[in-house]
Amino acid sequence: MVELTLTTRRPAEPMADADFAFYVDFKKGEGPASRVFAASHEFIRACEQLDRELVTSIDASIETVMVLEDVESRSLKVWLRNTLRAVDDQALKDIDWRPLVGGYLVQAKYIILRWMDGNEAPRSLSELGREIQKTATENDVRHIPDYAPVSPSALIDAIRGFERVKGHLVEGDEASMFMPDGNNIDFNLSTRLDVDEIEDMATKEVKVHSVSPIVMVVRKPDYLGTSMWDLRHDKRALSVKIEDDKWLREFQNRRVDVRPGHALRCAIRIETMYDYDNKPINKKYYVEKVMEVVENQYEQGILLLRGES
Repeated sequence: MVELTLTTRRPAEPMADADFAFYVDFKKGEGPASRVFAASHEFIRACEQLDRELVTSIDASIETVMVLEDVESRSLKVWLRNTLRAVDDQALKDIDWRPLVGGYLVQAKYIILRWMDGNEAPRSLSELGREIQKTATENDVRHIPDYAPVSPSALIDAIRGFERVKGHLVEGDEASMFMPDGNNIDFNLSTRLDVDEIEDMATKEVKVHSVSPIVMVVRKPDYLGTSMWDLRHDKRALSVKIEDDKWLREFQNRRVDVRPGHALRCAIRIETMYDYDNKPINKKYYVEKVMEVVENQYEQGILLLRGES
């Protein structure tokens, strides 16, 4: 059982039957009301993504799903349950593995949050990964001498997700992860990590691959010119930086019309980052040149039909 608690009064102690709780003590009358729910959403999403990566270091046949159990009124408590099941693995059927895996997933989150808000230097991802790997060994779920290390990309994604939790909250808010044993950890909202810098420290080399032409569907344009474009290619959602300054000026001056659903025929550069074990950490996408804006013909057809009716 996972407990997510949103309240203005710190509870005396965590629920005895809960795995852990995310707690927000928000400052009344400050900031947008949605920030509390947005921070909670980011926390849940980061935990779900991390759990999927962590269980593969135990056994590839284990699946984890976080489901909604109940919602209580008054202080608004959102109850979640983390379900675990093994797919056709006889070795797991012979042991009581679920409490061990569940404990490992919770401890790994605690370790990452402690690492993020600690004062250790340097902030080594490899050391963080080894500590989580040691936790898996201590839980001894599969009774084997060693477990696969957590990938650097999974650790970076988790750190980035927990940093986004901080980004939604305002001065005066408090956020914590509550543990059943009372060994809680607070989010340090006064400091922010440069996740890109941590990623660079873990990178041994970058391999560059160029593709042209390619068509990418626009999900969300960057109208302000201060963030990435949300594009889609082959059913994959991508965050892309457009480096074609001349085309960007045309777009920002409204001489080029681009809307969600349109597509860009362009030349792109893909930079794949590898760690010191030669494993991919991340991929970054850059549009070097926009050749053409392709309008959504399906939407145009609907507009024509509506105009004729």
